[in-house]
Amino acid sequence: MKLENELRKLKKYIGKPGTEFDKQLQKVKENFTSKKDIEQIDKFIKEGLSGLTADLKQFNNELSVREQLKDVSQIVSMSYIAEMYFNKKSQWLYQRINGNTVNGKPASFKQEEIKTLNKAFKDISKKIGSVVVS
Repeated sequence: MKLENELRKLKKYIGKPGTEFDKQLQKVKENFTSKKDIEQIDKFIKEGLSGLTADLKQFNNELSVREQLKDVSQIVSMSYIAEMYFNKKSQWLYQRINGNTVNGKPASFKQEEIKTLNKAFKDISKKIGSVVVS
């Protein structure tokens, strides 16, 4: 039984609810007790935590964008913004707002796209602010 194989098996339990990960990790720790093995197990756990942290940051960012646009998206046409400012279909914009999985990865805004989105809202607010019905 090789430690690398056991850690590979253990990966499938990362991020899953329940205590199965803890049980499986305990078994691995009981079977692999050398200093080198313990260092490798610690490295595996740190890398797993790092990956979870990155996932949480991504989720938090997506939630933040969606939350920020919640009220505005009911007032302003997201289709208009997608077409006029990004030359894209509304589906493209909604994928990024909602963090949908596209090609196996969560869709998100690039920094330049965030700038374009902010510019769109400023332009639209100026247009709406200049409207006076007589």
